[in-house]
Amino acid sequence: MRVRHTEIDLGQHVTIESLTALLSEARLRFLHAKGIKEINSDKQGLIIDTLQLVILSRIRVCEELLFEVGVEPIYDNGGNIVIKVTRMHTGETVVKARQHFRNYDFNLNKVIKLDNMTKEALYPRLFRL
Repeated sequence: MRVRHTEIDLGQHVTIESLTALLSEARLRFLHAKGIKEINSDKQGLIIDTLQLVILSRIRVCEELLFEVGVEPIYDNGGNIVIKVTRMHTGETVVKARQHFRNYDFNLNKVIKLDNMTKEALYPRLFRL
């Protein structure tokens, strides 16, 4: 993804809010590629309840970034999606992120166990930062 002018601050670096949005976009693209919908027909879906973010280097406007997304070992109630962001042209790691997810039932308003289909879709893609 290329950093847009609307995602930077006065110092010409990506804002934390914009970086969080880019990470969310990468996560959603990853889940979509795995066949996992944001919310299924039963009104259940994955929610993020914790975000850990390590910024190793500032990101400037117009830089092209590579987002590598994977999953750490999951358990019945959720797991961690991990994302490593590097500069496309140099390969320098600029951000490491971990997003803890849970399966949520929006009808019942509570966290529920992951279904087997979601576990199977995510399981083969183990990834470590």
